[in-house]
Formats: sequence, structure tokens, C-alpha cells
Amino acid sequence: MRLFKYLHSDRTDVLRSGTLRFSSPRVLNDPFELNPHIAALVRKERIPADLARLMPELVAKRHAELPAEIRALVPLELFQAFMAAQLPNATSLMETLLGSFLPRLREIISQRFGELIGILCLTESPANLLMWAHYADSHHGFIVEFDPESRFFDQRLGPDDDLRHLRKVVYRDERPSVVLSELEDFSPFLTKGTDWSYEAEWRMMLPLSAASRVIGEGSAAIHLFEFPKSMIRGLVCGCRMTDSKKAEISAILHEVPEYQGVYCAEAQIDETRYRVNIVGGR
Repeated sequence: MRLFKYLHSDRTDVLRSGTLRFSSPRVLNDPFELNPHIAALVRKERIPADLARLMPELVAKRHAELPAEIRALVPLELFQAFMAAQLPNATSLMETLLGSFLPRLREIISQRFGELIGILCLTESPANLLMWAHYADSHHGFIVEFDPESRFFDQRLGPDDDLRHLRKVVYRDERPSVVLSELEDFSPFLTKGTDWSYEAEWRMMLPLSAASRVIGEGSAAIHLFEFPKSMIRGLVCGCRMTDSKKAEISAILHEVPEYQGVYCAEAQIDETRYRVNIVGGR
């Protein structure tokens, strides 16, 4: 597997500093980022059983908080029987409360993801015309090839860590619909619409709080994460890149010891087809 990052022509700082931006989902160009449809907190049919399971402990706790005189008049068994009789009403009330809270819950989850999670987007495709246009300064920029086996791309804290490692994005026509209490992994949050399938995306997510450097404040803050420069395999210059920018990149590759084995290729316009050919790479 080969993975690439499209970059604007101004982003030679990635090469010089060895830092990559992990972006909050709220600044990315897809409003559905990390935003599956949250159908419910818990399925309605599970509410009675869940309440019945929790009821004994809750009732015992509330009974213990009553004044001693009341507890003497209403023993625990009687109190439990009374509360059990209220279970149908409690179930209906709980359904209403959960339903009314759901829109706010969706907002909170989206807001917290925007505040806490940073996303690095990579691609399998180094020759996609739309990506060169959108993410590489209309072909004036460049792309960087990274070694996907680098330890940087697998920083998991344990086998159940859904962040901190490379994940392949899945493309679908319909948004995943999830019940939060039944969510088993992070896969619904790694699904995008089929309109984006041309990006052939892999992504990695890290807590923004772990950034090596933060530029700016609030929603406009840029979170930069250091990476080992040795994980860069090569670069491809866009077909419209200026000679001065090519010279700048060439100088960086010669100056930095970790880049001595890095290839530098060029994207060139095909003579007969609407595509660019990568010339001089691996």
C-alpha cells in the first residue's frame, strides 16, 4: 500500500519542520465528517428492561435517604412495591425525555468531536486530477508519499483504541444510523458519502490536546504534530509548479539528512488523455 498527502505550494514547512496538521472535523470541507445519524440513545424496546434492572438499586438508595420516621412507616419492601407499580409511567416518561434530549445530544457530540479530535487525511491516489486541483493549489503544489509502516501511523494505546492509527474510509450512499448504547466500534464515524469516493482516503485521528504545536486560538487554531522525517518516501511536484518552488524543494531534500534517499518526481500532462503521469518516481 502507498499513501500520499496533497499539499499547497506554500506548505514546504511540512518538509522543513517535520510537522503535519491534524484538522478538526468542523474545518474540513464535508459537513458530514464524524457525523453519522444518531437514531437513539437506547432502543425503546429496551427501556422497560433497563429500568427494571436499575430499579432495585435506585429504590434502595432513595429509601435510605428518607427520614428515619418515614422509613419506619414505609419499609423498603413496601416502597419497592409502590415504585414497581410506577414502572409503566416511568417507561413512558423516559421515552419522552430521551426523545426530547436527542437533538441536543447530537449537537453535543458533534461539538465535542470538533473540539477534541484531529484528522489527518491521506490517499491511495497520487494522480487524481480533482485532488490536485482542490488540495494542491490547482497543480502548483505537491504531494508527499509516506511510509505507511512507520510507527507514527500506529500509536494505539491498546487493542480497542479506535484512534491513533490508520483507518480506511468507507463510502456509502446512506449515512450510518446508530443507537449509541449499541455502538461497538468507531466504524460509523469512518463512513463518507460516495461523492467523495474518488479520494480513496485513509485517515488517522489523534486528540488535538496532544499536538506538538498550536498556532492561533479557538476554532481557527492549527494543530501541528511532529513526525519522523524518515517516514517520507518521496515527493511529486505538480505539473504547474514554478521553477523557483522546485528549486526550493530540491534544496530542502539536499539539506536534510533524512531526505537523502527520497525520490522527487513530477506530474506531467498526458499527451492524449485527460490525466497526469507521474514521471521520475518509483
